[in-house]
Amino acid sequence: MFEYAGNFHIHSKYSDGAATIKEITYDANHAGLDFIVVTDHFNMKGLYNKEETYRLGVLVLVGMEINNTCNHYLALGIDREIDDDVDNPQKVVDEVNQQNGIGVIAHPVEKGSPLFQYGRTYEWNNWSVAGFQGIEIWNFLSQWRDGVTGILKGLYLLINPHAALTGPYKKTMAILDKYQVRGHRIFAYGGSDAHGTPVQKGPVKIVISPYKLCFKCINMHILTKKQFTGIIKEDKQSVYTALREGCSWVAYDYFCNSKGFRFNIKSHDAKWHIGEKVPQADNMYAEIKTPCRAKVILIKNGVPWKESLGTVHKFTNIQSGVYRVEAYHRYGFGSRPWIFSNPIWVI
Repeated sequence: MFEYAGNFHIHSKYSDGAATIKEITYDANHAGLDFIVVTDHFNMKGLYNKEETYRLGVLVLVGMEINNTCNHYLALGIDREIDDDVDNPQKVVDEVNQQNGIGVIAHPVEKGSPLFQYGRTYEWNNWSVAGFQGIEIWNFLSQWRDGVTGILKGLYLLINPHAALTGPYKKTMAILDKYQVRGHRIFAYGGSDAHGTPVQKGPVKIVISPYKLCFKCINMHILTKKQFTGIIKEDKQSVYTALREGCSWVAYDYFCNSKGFRFNIKSHDAKWHIGEKVPQADNMYAEIKTPCRAKVILIKNGVPWKESLGTVHKFTNIQSGVYRVEAYHRYGFGSRPWIFSNPIWVI
């Protein structure tokens, strides 16, 4: 398996972002990313203008974000725009599926900030929908904004934005776990929602969700069966296949890059990867490797089951259930949320 890191949920000048796709790619290259997925609001001009390409060694892919006031939906791997339908998001989900795309519910849980449009949020409010492929469990801009509870707190979070990024909300993870425990192949995504929005007050200029910072924080890591070839069509297929199959994890890479993380379930003669459904067998165990020392929690059926401290973690007595991994690395006198894997189903 070949590992690649990318950033997902990005806005350019084609909607409400501050930079061109070309400029965004420079920042992605500087952050060491292998791919990015630009998802501008309401349009796919980046695709139509042939900006889905390799630039500076970064694979640039183009999707879109659909809906405005609520029920934001990220569409990947589609080739034509889809109209908003806030009141009937099932129609949006269905249209993405008709194009054989990948649909992800964006920032489903938000708290809002009193300094932003009187606490306005853009939550997902219709859970009767079916047929979507993913849930964005962690969103940089959304959670950063939620942390701005006052002027002083906002100033502090401009200086230290990491203090606002406290990990996926428990409510969001509970929603995801519910689907996965029921056997639905719905996977976790992490997004930056990067806009690079400049705000100027007199001589002071600040940038909200700067691309350079976002691309070093909440990233998606994928494992592909084929190595990237440099051919856009082939490598695009590899990225979307890995995402569709859930062979991926969400990681906050800023303080400790998660490259090299692995989560497998093994028996004496077989090994299975993230995203797979496997038949239960005798003497199965989970093996997790983290690139730096971490507390690893093995979640079973949505509930913490076992934990370990170190870089190599082995959990025995694997029975039927849905297993995923959460990892926390040491930071200061405590720890920071780091890795949130997609699951392996043992059936």
